[in-house]
Amino acid sequence: MGALERKAGARSVLAVAAAGGVVAGLLGFAGAGTAQADPAKLVQQYDCVFPLISNDPIEATITADIPSQIEAGTPSPAFAVNAATKVSSRAAQGLGLVGGKTLEGKATASVTVYTPDGPLSGIGVENTVAKTNIPSPPADFTVNATGNAPSLTFNTPGDARIEVDGINLHDMIVRDANGKPIQLVTGKDTFDAPCTLKSTNKVLAAFKVVPKNPTSPTNPTNPTNPTNPTNPTNPTNPTNPTNPTNPTNPTSPGGSTAQQNLSTQVKAVAGTLSMSQPGDSVALSSVNQGAGGVSSGNLQTVTVKDGRNGATGWSLTGKVSDFTGTAGSIGADKLSWKPACVTSPGSKSNCVAGSEGTVGTVGATLASAPDAAATGGQFAVDSGLSLNIPATAAAGDYKAVLTLTLT
Repeated sequence: MGALERKAGARSVLAVAAAGGVVAGLLGFAGAGTAQADPAKLVQQYDCVFPLISNDPIEATITADIPSQIEAGTPSPAFAVNAATKVSSRAAQGLGLVGGKTLEGKATASVTVYTPDGPLSGIGVENTVAKTNIPSPPADFTVNATGNAPSLTFNTPGDARIEVDGINLHDMIVRDANGKPIQLVTGKDTFDAPCTLKSTNKVLAAFKVVPKNPTSPTNPTNPTNPTNPTNPTNPTNPTNPTNPTNPTNPTSPGGSTAQQNLSTQVKAVAGTLSMSQPGDSVALSSVNQGAGGVSSGNLQTVTVKDGRNGATGWSLTGKVSDFTGTAGSIGADKLSWKPACVTSPGSKSNCVAGSEGTVGTVGATLASAPDAAATGGQFAVDSGLSLNIPATAAAGDYKAVLTLTLT
């Protein structure tokens, strides 16, 4: 069982060009209540798994103007973050071999903002990779992406920083000269590519949250304002009956009162549901012509990560195409699996393996996690594969595509 063969050289352009929109639009800080913006830059290396071509490295360069100081209690308007990826002429040549003329798609970055009140983790920021022309004749070219980010409000003064934890490329499209998508996954115009961060540096920028200006005109009722004529503790008010120095009130115990308005905020944090695998090819064992029998193997382990921190579960299903080759075909209903699922320590959900049986073109459940009061975590999904080959099957190579869907 394996993937359809691809022409050489295509994987570099798929890996690098798709990364152009990875972290465009992380967080918003520029505007009112902020200090002058300082240039920030982060270069990260990733290893991504692409359909039919397996692992390939990419490098993303992220730049942004982020202020060195942000005033507490002031919402920050959005600001732009730029991501640029240089693509080699070799990669452009690879895409040209399969008829590719343009690239586009989406990329979701996972970001953590460390604040004085604690980290805001699992923030998923989706960005659009703009359609980019692939040069012909082949030459180096750059894929650019710019995005805007949501506003944040910091309540407590102190040190803060932004870290980029990872990316996932999804809904990527390669188009030919007529604008028609080139299918890199059988039956689909798009492809996904989960990525693993290889760099140790995650910090895009560090900044300080500073106290709100006490003389701000938005605080006219400041009870400690010494010039406020209505301040009952004003020592210059000769008619104040609580003034301890008032000679007409010798028995006053003295003292004063004041008020402080308290507020807090619990911010919603968007997480992601994703899966990854170390490879996309499985070679089943061979059988002798005329004898028939079971051709067996093991599914590439699928890692499911649920960082949504909610109450919703997930389901991982699979369906397979017929096994075809120059010698004929073997029906998809001849493939069976025996799923297994292991829940990583610390996970809130419990992983449930699907039922043993036929996969087929309709599909079956490989693994799932039910809805619960609290869900999330990491899960390793495996399965034994068995293809029942009839004795009448002609000698030759047979291939099929097993499509896994996580919802």
